[in-house]
Amino acid sequence: MHSWLYALITVFGWGTWLAPSQRVKFPNQQIKNLYVAGANLVIATVVALLQGSVRTVTGAMFWLTFGGGLIWAVGGLAAFTGTAKLGMAKAFGIWAPLNIAVSLIWGALLFDEFINLGGGAIVLLSLAILTILTGVVLIILAKGSDEETQDKREFRLGLLGAIGAGILWGSYFIPVKISGVSAWAGAFPMALGMAAGSALLAALSRQNWKLASISDAGRACLTGALWSLGNYGMLLLVGVIGAGKGFTISQLSVVVSALIGIYWLHEPAPRSRAARLTFIGCVLAMLGGIVLGNLK
Repeated sequence: MHSWLYALITVFGWGTWLAPSQRVKFPNQQIKNLYVAGANLVIATVVALLQGSVRTVTGAMFWLTFGGGLIWAVGGLAAFTGTAKLGMAKAFGIWAPLNIAVSLIWGALLFDEFINLGGGAIVLLSLAILTILTGVVLIILAKGSDEETQDKREFRLGLLGAIGAGILWGSYFIPVKISGVSAWAGAFPMALGMAAGSALLAALSRQNWKLASISDAGRACLTGALWSLGNYGMLLLVGVIGAGKGFTISQLSVVVSALIGIYWLHEPAPRSRAARLTFIGCVLAMLGGIVLGNLK
């Protein structure tokens, strides 16, 4: 029963976290990043105080995990740039499978993972990568009516943002893993790194941090709270059913995000060719990611 609850929390949090602030007018994406990281830090602080696991973190663990949070902050800026230029469904559908692929590449290069794959596993690996690439290409090529007149520079900027998020969010776990800290104990120092990095990026942008209304600020913070909710849901889920199954279930958030982007935010418009191709691309990318993430 608990596993179903944790699964719902994970998929709901990570499938919906972008939606509340997608229509909020921010001075720039750095300010959006700041609100999200700030909300996550508040929640991580409360959890750390209640759980007390942060007491096991040494100085080296703290700074390595803090560094992972800094990488996340830069990835957040890239992700929000991608969603602003491409829409939520497309951007999420591009960076989510790239997160998986990049993290597995780092695992093979740095931690000697996947070095003794059998013939069947190699075939599955090839099929998974091909499926992910097919899905991502479909998402990129699915142009809606609003995108036909979109400036090519803006489209390229959004595409680079989504790809950047895929690379950076697939890499921020490296210093965390090197530190040897548990996921629960590392959540607080990583949240500090996320907030510090986001604050620095916001300061460098030299924009006013205030939003137009309290409701806008609330929606921005809700985005951060939902990401944090999904993160803790994932930790609980993995603790109950294991990393492989927990990882597989978390990938359903890609489809949830695509459905919200298409049918609620109309990015792209529902029932359009772009919407169909985007959704199919997200499903293919998700399936490929699930296979890739569960290779032994």
